[in-house]
Amino acid sequence: MDFRICNDIEECQRLWNMFSPNERLFDVWDYRACFFDGNGQELNFIAGFSKGNPEGIIPLVLSKKTNQYNYFGGWFTAERNSLYIKDKSKITQFLEQCPENTCMEGLDPAEGRSYNFPEDEFTHYLDLSKFNYSFDEYFSSLDKKKQKNLRYDLKSIPEHKVHYNKTGDFKRLAELNIRRFEEDSKFNDPAVMNGVSRLIKLAGKKGILDMISVEIAGKVQAVDVCATFKGRYYALIGSSNYQKVPNIGKLMTVLDIKSAMAKKARFIEFGATADHWKKMWNFDKEMLLKFVK
Repeated sequence: MDFRICNDIEECQRLWNMFSPNERLFDVWDYRACFFDGNGQELNFIAGFSKGNPEGIIPLVLSKKTNQYNYFGGWFTAERNSLYIKDKSKITQFLEQCPENTCMEGLDPAEGRSYNFPEDEFTHYLDLSKFNYSFDEYFSSLDKKKQKNLRYDLKSIPEHKVHYNKTGDFKRLAELNIRRFEEDSKFNDPAVMNGVSRLIKLAGKKGILDMISVEIAGKVQAVDVCATFKGRYYALIGSSNYQKVPNIGKLMTVLDIKSAMAKKARFIEFGATADHWKKMWNFDKEMLLKFVK
């Protein structure tokens, strides 16, 4: 097999579209490309050819800031990343082409059938069809103590208004996130800040955006960015002023689940990280994989 590196964005897009199943949100080039920063990143797709015919790609980008090669789309889209190779028995040949200082996070667990990847983090989700798209039925599945505590916590939240797709609240989302996480906030990264902004605009244009804002006493105190795509509801990113309004994060989770159910999405995806608060909701979880060289 012959390998070469593709740096041209049009060729990379053509190869991506040739192999991607476009079943999940970030399988779609346009959504993932929201997080490509042409100034701070360089496309470095590894493409394999047999007799001139494309056999697969490993879609890497080089971060100029860290000098590290990551999966196209970066941290924000690192959920169930796939290695687009026709014949998975050749996966080792492709991985051998990865340069030193390669780190691919969030690989789909299915990739583990073809290669012994190390574990990464759990990703969390709910199969809403198990509860007949009824929030009451889901809530009743939690143990009695959790139900009691959640009811108490939710009642403590002051009178509020819920708004949908007020895209101008993006600035408030970024402000709340930076205030909470300070130097660790992902919004300090221009690629993430600009990427989320572009994603909101694109998802809104395509009619799949579900941006939820909660206003209390005239001030937006929480914002979640969600999207619906092919029967899956993605809770992508959010932040809240939990210091001022305790338990508002729990309200946002309830609103996300109810919105997903109203849209009859079979699955709601809550993503990886932050296991501590996700445990109380009895989410299903699955271990993602990674590749480091």
